[in-house]
Amino acid sequence: MPVTAPKALTGRLYSGGGPLDVVDALLAIRDGVIPPSAGGTDVPDEYGIDLVTGSPLAARVSTALVLARGRWGFNSAVVVSESVV
Repeated sequence: MPVTAPKALTGRLYSGGGPLDVVDALLAIRDGVIPPSAGGTDVPDEYGIDLVTGSPLAARVSTALVLARGRWGFNSAVVVSESVV
């Protein structure tokens, strides 16, 4: 399963980081493109993470898990998915 950290492109946004990650996930679902992680390198195979690096990855995305953490122990998770009409 592809993993990305697009927030690395923008730096510290304080309260705006989580919402930006949700928007990135929704755009990935809409456009079928997973953005790369900035400055990412190869991840050791034993980690089991398929980190998207270098260039965007074209893929059908129907559901995304967005994780965020911040100062003073803030942690959150949200799942977004395409709507089927």
